[in-house]
Amino acid sequence: MAHRLVFDLMTAERAVRRWIDSRSGDSGIGAAGAGVLFHLAAHGDALIGDVGAALGASPSGMSGLVSRLEKSGFVTKAPDSGDGRAVRLALTPLGRQAVGAAREVVTELNAELTEGFTAAELDVVARWLGRTTQRLG
Repeated sequence: MAHRLVFDLMTAERAVRRWIDSRSGDSGIGAAGAGVLFHLAAHGDALIGDVGAALGASPSGMSGLVSRLEKSGFVTKAPDSGDGRAVRLALTPLGRQAVGAAREVVTELNAELTEGFTAAELDVVARWLGRTTQRLG
């Protein structure tokens, strides 16, 4: 049996994004915004380029996303003290609250995705996804 791994992976990724987006309510954060918030929660204030690189996002995509997050009050932008051309992002108190809500959504999604699979099966999936990212990322 031939597997359509590339097609299935891309279809699954879109389904996961839609699932997350549908549960973001009226916050407007969505899957991509949650990625920014999670990165900032783990790394403190960070250069916008570093956040984009960690998420695999293009500079133009990051620009629009960060503008939306800033306009909604989730992040602030400030010039980097060492390089006036660079921009740093930081979570606001509202952004920290949004991280908690987004974690709940991701916890629910992980439970949904792993239901019915053994730990050994999930280890294979995780290894395959990690290897794919490592080889192609």
